[in-house]
Amino acid sequence: MAPKKAAKKGGKEGDEEDLSVENFWKNYKKKCVEYNCDVSKIIKGQFEKFTEEGDEIKKLHMWEELGWPGVKAIVDSLKMVNYPHLLSIRLWKTYCEDEGVRAICEFLKACPSPLLCLELLDNKVTHLGCEFIGKALSPGKLCPPVCILKLDHNNFGSKGMNNLLAGL
Repeated sequence: MAPKKAAKKGGKEGDEEDLSVENFWKNYKKKCVEYNCDVSKIIKGQFEKFTEEGDEIKKLHMWEELGWPGVKAIVDSLKMVNYPHLLSIRLWKTYCEDEGVRAICEFLKACPSPLLCLELLDNKVTHLGCEFIGKALSPGKLCPPVCILKLDHNNFGSKGMNNLLAGL
């Protein structure tokens, strides 16, 4: 378990413990079973670091081939606990495809804090995934702003760019 001082919000007496990391981990393991995918070694390592040092998981920088079920397990678990600490999602060659992008966009709509960076590099995202992103980031939505969006090495073409622009 994390040290008590690292698990407190605000540091004031009587504040509730922040159990978001522990709850994320529990939900994530259940979702991996539900979606029939392996637990990510990177996520497991980040949770172990949290239990030793008390540092929340602030960055999801993944380069494992997870497929869309693996990505969906992660972001569904984040969404279930209303995870407040995430600053950056960088998925490189995880092959999340459009279904993984859909799950990420659903998380973005419910995300309690701004996400500074969303990178989906070489993830087989098509024009449909661009439509999901465009709609999730469109002005007037409750989704917090994303400062950096990178979609390099995906084959979504002009139609995908038009879908992004229509939402943005």
